[in-house]
Amino acid sequence: MRKRPSGDIFIEVCQLRKQYPGGHRGLAGVSLTVRRGETVVIIGPSGSGKSTLLRCLCGLEDVDSGDVVIDGYCFTADPRLRERLRPEVGMVFQSFNLFPHLTALENLILAPMKVRGYDRERAVAEARRLLDKVGLADKADVRPAQLSGGQQQRVAIARALAMNPKVMLFDEPTSALDPEMIGEVLAVMRGLALEGSTMIVVTHEIGFAREAGDELIFMDEGELVERAGAEDFFQNPHSDRARQFLEKIL
Repeated sequence: MRKRPSGDIFIEVCQLRKQYPGGHRGLAGVSLTVRRGETVVIIGPSGSGKSTLLRCLCGLEDVDSGDVVIDGYCFTADPRLRERLRPEVGMVFQSFNLFPHLTALENLILAPMKVRGYDRERAVAEARRLLDKVGLADKADVRPAQLSGGQQQRVAIARALAMNPKVMLFDEPTSALDPEMIGEVLAVMRGLALEGSTMIVVTHEIGFAREAGDELIFMDEGELVERAGAEDFFQNPHSDRARQFLEKIL
């Protein structure tokens, strides 16, 4: 049985704005809240600001204005908090970004030892538990080049989880995978949602959005156009732009 969101606001974004050189608008005053234990799925056309929003939430992008509050700390008001908060936010990218010269196990233990201060014994034990969790217990001593794309992405998810983050961000984690490998990654993500992990997921996988999303956000041209329960959104989108988008993808 899926754990339901607690109701506590864990992430609060207020009027977030980001503009890139050349006048390209990344975010145009985006505001949203995410409850503890909630899975929020973000969809929208390419260039709508979805990835920019995630990168601002994890501190990889500076914002022009607005606030990001995570677990009660506003790191945009006090940039010194960014480094403190960064380990609490796990990020999984489109590309796997694994260290090619390290085994799967070594990829997982590096950050917990250097950032969290885990001793090697603790880091290895946690890494083996997480590799087992994502179905790769037998790949601990294998380097990324010997893994399939789906396996590499599952290692990347386990690596993010190894930091014991308070929230997980996924930026189109299946977009670089062959179709037959997508299911194994989505299965891991569904498991995290069932456990009640706090997650924000940018994806084009509509089946996952319907099944695992507590709420769905539709973005376009840097704006949050619509937010609704996932099933309600697909059955009855309220904005013309969302209806046009769904007509193209469903």
